Amino acid sequence: MDLKLFFDPVEESIIDSALSPSAFQNIAYLHTVKKINLKGIRVALIGLSEGRSHMIDHDLSQVPNRIRKALYPFTMRLDHDGILDLGDLRKGPSFEETNLRLKEVCEYLISQEILPIILGGLQNMTVGQYLSYESTGKLLTLLSIDAKLDLEESENPIDSYLGTIFKHNPNYLFNYIHLGYQSYFLKGSKLNMLETLGFDAYRLGEFKDNIKETEPIIRDADLISFDLSALQSIYCPDTTNSNVFGFSGEEACQLCWYAGLNNKLSSIGFYNMTAELDEDTKTAQVVATMVWYFIDGVFNRKGDQYFKSSDYLVYEVTLNGGLENIRFFKSKLSEKWWMEIVETNHKSVFLRNKMIPCNYNDYKMALNGEFPERWIKAQSK
Repeated sequence: MDLKLFFDPVEESIIDSALSPSAFQNIAYLHTVKKINLKGIRVALIGLSEGRSHMIDHDLSQVPNRIRKALYPFTMRLDHDGILDLGDLRKGPSFEETNLRLKEVCEYLISQEILPIILGGLQNMTVGQYLSYESTGKLLTLLSIDAKLDLEESENPIDSYLGTIFKHNPNYLFNYIHLGYQSYFLKGSKLNMLETLGFDAYRLGEFKDNIKETEPIIRDADLISFDLSALQSIYCPDTTNSNVFGFSGEEACQLCWYAGLNNKLSSIGFYNMTAELDEDTKTAQVVATMVWYFIDGVFNRKGDQYFKSSDYLVYEVTLNGGLENIRFFKSKLSEKWWMEIVETNHKSVFLRNKMIPCNYNDYKMALNGEFPERWIKAQSK
C-alpha cells in the first residue's frame, strides 16, 4: 500500500519542534523520506480532521496539529523508537467515505503489526476503526470510554454509531464494554439493551475511589474508542459534549497507561476534541499527555499472552461442592491475573476470548467460595 496517497504531510514547523535535544526525537515521518521502511515501526499516529455527520459539520482541521504541538516537546526514552507519524488522513467526499479510508489504512497497519493511534475526528469514525478488523477473522472486544451511550434513535451518527457497529454483517463483535457512563445521561432502556445483548457497562462512580479497578476491564479490549468528553471540562474544555463531571486528567492518563500495556490491544482512537474554544490549548496538552502515557505503556508491554509458558503461576480453585473449577493464571513478569473459562465445543476463533482478565480480588473471592462476577458474565457469552 502506498500510504502517501492517503495522507497530507505534517507541517514542517511542527516537525522542527521535535528536533530539540530534549524533545520527542524518536518519531519518523511518512513524507520526509522517498520510501518509508515499516520494519521496526510499532505505533503510527493518524491525524483525523473529519467533523461531518448527517446534521452537523465541525471544523476539526486544527485538532491533530494542536495535539502534535503539545506532544512533540515531551521527552521520550531513547529506546522507545519505532514511532511513525503518517500525517493527516485526507477526507473523502463524505464522512462515510472518510470512514472507509480510515478502515483501509488501519487494516493495513494492523496486518503489519503496527498499532494505529487516531488523533482527532468525531467519534463516528470509530466505525472505520472497527471495520478494519473484518479481514482478521477474529472475534473482537470493543471498549468505549464515554459519559454517554451512543445508541440514540437519531439521524446524527455521533449519537448512533454504535448501532451501526452492532448491526454490522458479518458480526465479529464478541463483546462491547462501556466504561465511565454517567447515569443521568442514559435511558434505562439503553442499559437494558446492553444487558440483553450480553455486553458490559460500568458507571463512572464505580472507579472514582479506585481507578486501578479499570485495569482488568481495559486489558480485555482489542480496540478502544476514547470520547474526550468523558473527561471533566476543567481538563478538556474543548470537546463536542463538554461535561462538568467525568474522569480527571490524571485518571485519563492512568486509563491510557493501562491501555498501552494491554498486549491484546491493537488500535486506539481519541475522538470528539474540537478547536473552537481552547485558546490556551489546555485540552491539547491533556490529550497529548494521555497519548504519551499510552505510547509509554506500549513500549513497556510484557508479552502476557502465552498462557502455557513457565512465566505463569497457576492456581485451581474448586467451588460449588466440587462441581466447578476455576483456574487462575498469575504472570511472573507483570503480576497480572487471568481466569480460564474452559470450553471444549467452540471453534478456535473463540479461544482467545476465554482467558478473562481479572485481579487478585477475584482470586480471593473464589477462595471464599464465591463465583467472581467476571466469571459469571463470561459464562453467559
